[in-house]
Amino acid sequence: MNYVEWAEEYRENALRIKQVIKKKQNLLNGKNLSADLHKRLTDEIKAYRRIFYELCEIEKTLRERAIGDRREA
Repeated sequence: MNYVEWAEEYRENALRIKQVIKKKQNLLNGKNLSADLHKRLTDEIKAYRRIFYELCEIEKTLRERAIGDRREA
């Protein structure tokens, strides 16, 4: 596996996490949520966003390394 393929894997995982975030946000926008459920959904969304941004940063780093490898070759 090279850096580009590895970066693509991270991108795909980030997109999956983004879908989870959207589902949680849709649930959050539902009416008649208890305060506990609202807080739990909000906390879960925050956690998933951190994961999403981390995956995106790793993807970016891997793509930069792929470019560096091409220059050295």
